[in-house]
Amino acid sequence: MATAEAKNASIGLGLAIVGAVCGTALTSVVTEPGVIRLVALCLGAAIPPFVSTVGRWRPGRAAVAMLITVVAAVITYSSAVSVTAATGEEIVPVLPGLRPPTTTQPTTPPPTVTSTHGDGALEVAPATVTCKPVCDHDVTITSTGSAPARVGTIEFDGPAKAKFTRTGECLGKTLDSGENCTFRVAFKPAGATGTQTARLVIEHDLNDKAMVVALSAEQPSLDLAVSSQGSSCVLQPGGTVDGRDALEIFFHVALTGATPEQLPGLVPVTVRSVPGATISLNTAVGPDSTGSTVAALPLSALDYGRAHSITITVDPGHKIAEGNESNNAVQLRVTLPAKNTSRGTVRLHC
Repeated sequence: MATAEAKNASIGLGLAIVGAVCGTALTSVVTEPGVIRLVALCLGAAIPPFVSTVGRWRPGRAAVAMLITVVAAVITYSSAVSVTAATGEEIVPVLPGLRPPTTTQPTTPPPTVTSTHGDGALEVAPATVTCKPVCDHDVTITSTGSAPARVGTIEFDGPAKAKFTRTGECLGKTLDSGENCTFRVAFKPAGATGTQTARLVIEHDLNDKAMVVALSAEQPSLDLAVSSQGSSCVLQPGGTVDGRDALEIFFHVALTGATPEQLPGLVPVTVRSVPGATISLNTAVGPDSTGSTVAALPLSALDYGRAHSITITVDPGHKIAEGNESNNAVQLRVTLPAKNTSRGTVRLHC
């Protein structure tokens, strides 16, 4: 027959197991960050020893349990502080004396191109310009010597020189010591594919060696297209905002090689009628990578009874970098009837 001491030991063992399971479960279930997580971890460490402290040597076992609880809490808190230091995410409040110092990585200035002669010196920054794919990039020329220096011609050379442009703020300018001037370099892909490279050559009066800035641009696979498929034309009496008759052109713009989110915004479109008016508008490309748009061309009395050539051009200013610019325009032909006396909508073939 089991003694009272054995029974107490068995009960203590069972309670210890139950307590350990409860503590582990509590620690796993409560996953909120911050103070709540710290409290949960401490309780999870404290419950097993407190629950299992039964039987003989109760004061001693309680003391050991308390020691284990304190050690577990310290380890838990130290680990949380380490995670905070490594990731920057504050899991638990960090005491002021324990917060690791924050370090700021020094910024490296962009490489420059320099030229010197005697007391004169010029510096050009940056030394390279990379466009991905379209950019308007600032280039600054600074006089770093003690004597004035004059900037001469600024030209492009290289395989893609025709695709780069510049403004003329620095051309032929004399810079005193410490003075600078800034101009802009732009790249317009206009049907280019792959990597485009060129050089910006800056002449000066310091010596006969020009300063050179390397230029490059990456051409994306994005493509906008408009076609005559699905287009329609309608003669709409009073179809304009000011009440004039309108020739309404319905058309679709398709996007391939990219998602609508990668576009810089609305897509510009021009619709031109010869003879007749020209209008500009913007269209949105939807989640299905298509945009359906209607352009209302105002009509005059002279436009009736004549054939009209309609040109629809997407991104006419080439502000959106595309891999193929050849499919950005489509032509339609429509003949207007004599003056619409019925004042009703007339569908036309185009």
